Amino acid sequence: MTHALEIDNLCYAYPDGTPALHGISLRVKKEKKTALLGTNGSGKTTLLYHLNGTIPAQEGLVRVKDCPVCKENLPRVRRMVGLLFDNPDNQLFSTTVYGDIAFGPRNMGFADEEITKRVDEAIRRVGIEELAERPPYCLSLGQKKRAAIAGLLAMEPEIMVCDEPFSGLDPAVAGQFREILDHLKGQGKTLVYSTHDVDLAYGWADEVVVMKEGRILDSGSVDLLCDEDLMQEASLQLPMLAEMFKNSAIKPRTAREASRILSGFGLPAAEGRGRAADGV
Repeated sequence: MTHALEIDNLCYAYPDGTPALHGISLRVKKEKKTALLGTNGSGKTTLLYHLNGTIPAQEGLVRVKDCPVCKENLPRVRRMVGLLFDNPDNQLFSTTVYGDIAFGPRNMGFADEEITKRVDEAIRRVGIEELAERPPYCLSLGQKKRAAIAGLLAMEPEIMVCDEPFSGLDPAVAGQFREILDHLKGQGKTLVYSTHDVDLAYGWADEVVVMKEGRILDSGSVDLLCDEDLMQEASLQLPMLAEMFKNSAIKPRTAREASRILSGFGLPAAEGRGRAADGV
């Protein structure tokens, strides 16, 4: 099987009748980083919430590794698909950070020894040892985000679904989280994440899905983000590096790649920290 997720003719309307998704059909490849890209209101978050059944499908079907996402299959689906909310307050509710991180593995039925092992490892990887016994409501937004990330890591899902995973994180922590996700991808995990950051998607995604007003305008390789007509239709800017090198046969996707290319031509490497940051 080459697809981790299959979505067929998915439609959804909010309780007031406002349409949110219009006949979405999509195949998400296994072991890839797929970015859902679009402006606010494009349907990215609503689509993500269907992938583990947080929002049930009103029309159409979502399958996770051939398992339909429906009420009777939710325990199995949520073992395979972990969801990271954009707002960590929607994810943190225990009296301590440690308890929040342990909630997922405990709910999955693991023995105490395995729960402790998973929680301790997740805390170490995210670097929040000093926060373990603190109540989540006392944390900053960035600290809450890191605690929520640790909770996702402790469940070790095969597919990680992240809504704006780097919002609220300072550059150093965001870079650390990208490294963690890259490591997990190297272990065979699949990542689906939403963003409106075209430079992040251009430099870090394997596949992109460009959305507008609850519809998919196009999906495929990150080369789609160089399509000026598509990006204009989606009300998005071209990635900065795509704009800079659009008349060149060379297409660097990260600041580091661009720096090496410029150095090869005897030009000084860029030192700035603009839209295409070094960590992307």
